[in-house]
Amino acid sequence: MTIASESLRVQIKTGLLVSDKNQLRLFAFLLIYLAAWTLLAGWLPLSMEVDSIEEVVWSQTWQWGYYKHPPLPSLMLYELNAVFGGPYISLTVFAAQGCSVVSLIYVWLLAKKILPSKLAVVAVLITSLIYYNNLRAVEFNHNTASLPFTAAAIYYFYCSIRTPERLLNWLLLGVACGLAMLTKYSAVLVFAGFFVTVVWQRLWLNPLVIRGLLVTILVFIFLFSFNVSWLVEHDWLPFNYLDEYLDNQLNTFASRLRALINFTENQALRFSYMLVAVGLLKQFSPRKVVIVNTPVSSRIHNDHRFLMIMLFTPLILALLPMLLRGSFLSSNWVSAFFLPAGIVLVSCFFRQHDEARLLKNTQYLVWTIQVILLLGFFVGTVLYPAMAGRNVKSNFPGQLLAERVTEIWSEHQQQPLTIVIANTWLGGNIMLHIRPEPTLLIDNNTIISPWVSRQDVASCGALVLTTVAEKTSPHYSALFSSALITGTFSLPWGHAPQGIVEQYTWAILAPEPNQPACKFKSTR
Repeated sequence: MTIASESLRVQIKTGLLVSDKNQLRLFAFLLIYLAAWTLLAGWLPLSMEVDSIEEVVWSQTWQWGYYKHPPLPSLMLYELNAVFGGPYISLTVFAAQGCSVVSLIYVWLLAKKILPSKLAVVAVLITSLIYYNNLRAVEFNHNTASLPFTAAAIYYFYCSIRTPERLLNWLLLGVACGLAMLTKYSAVLVFAGFFVTVVWQRLWLNPLVIRGLLVTILVFIFLFSFNVSWLVEHDWLPFNYLDEYLDNQLNTFASRLRALINFTENQALRFSYMLVAVGLLKQFSPRKVVIVNTPVSSRIHNDHRFLMIMLFTPLILALLPMLLRGSFLSSNWVSAFFLPAGIVLVSCFFRQHDEARLLKNTQYLVWTIQVILLLGFFVGTVLYPAMAGRNVKSNFPGQLLAERVTEIWSEHQQQPLTIVIANTWLGGNIMLHIRPEPTLLIDNNTIISPWVSRQDVASCGALVLTTVAEKTSPHYSALFSSALITGTFSLPWGHAPQGIVEQYTWAILAPEPNQPACKFKSTR
């Protein structure tokens, strides 16, 4: 009996050590992944995608909402900029890929509760191959920022319904849901999956579940109320913007069917290398030598049903407006809805495989694919545009633009440049390279730029910048007609032979006399 007990103790200890080693390898993978993407994507390109530039602009001030989206991603970047003296391209990429890494950690925590420890690591590695968690996660926008909060919400919901007596889980669920909603309003479609689960599994009959849901709802209402207050004060700007954005309806059945096919093809392409990896793993990873034929437990059945509800409920609900009303649906808007996909695939296809061999094969394969993706990003954003002679967002001369703007302002004005009036793209690129960064009045519109008033422009002065082609647009024509000093300059963008020389026009609005002191003179 003593020998048997000692043997069992050694086996358990050995198993725990192996498990710890696998977990350490997983976290090492995530850290190397984050560092590699931050360094490569942050230092090699000259600029970023439009959405990342937009977050740079919004992160200049602390707001409880913005005219397109809720506030949390911009507030996250605001704090990072304050700590590290940003904004910088590398810091923005770090924020984006950091969101992906945190979401993968929550996927791992959920997988550990559903799968054996080795299979849980396999599920995370497979999930890391989803396009939205790697190549797309270079861009810091509300889709990418929603990944960790959506993953946390799904995890804490699972914990809550499995142990409904623990109020802490319900409290954390409320926090995760509130933060998810403050990141992207489409999080409500994920919450719909929670509702379906509660109804389908008849959890509403359990008084502990009802008590927990009340705690979750109260915490959620408290967190989200700050944004609701802002929405009321600003005439529900994001929803008005969304309504205008979706106004171009797909009016015929054929157009809606075509849009659905295009959406499906886009998703298939974005999942292609993950599905290839799953196919290779099934092909080359052996099944267990001894398989005990036991009936599927109710716990496994319930977990599988939970995962399928979490995966398909938000996707179906996202597709319904396109099918019923002909509303446009971007492929990127469903980024966070695929977080359970890796666990689903492992649960469906790999439960009867040799876990040790499967994990080793997965590690080799995922490392190889991630290196290929990283090199592919370098080729696609840096080498190919140079070799093909193209101008793309990644080689926009943002630093040269900022230097030219600084020279123009210094030549004509003594006080620091504190306000730039330009579109989001030009203004954001200027903010990346000027310290202290100026405040941007987007397209001369104080409604979508509530951090700047007409009084601020009168007190501080401003530099107006736009392309020559946009000079006569309603946003800028009045500014140029009233400015005393105007001019033009040109900058090369991209590589020959298809690169262009962009023509810019500028105007200086000097501070008006007898105005209050400029409030933007101090740095962050």
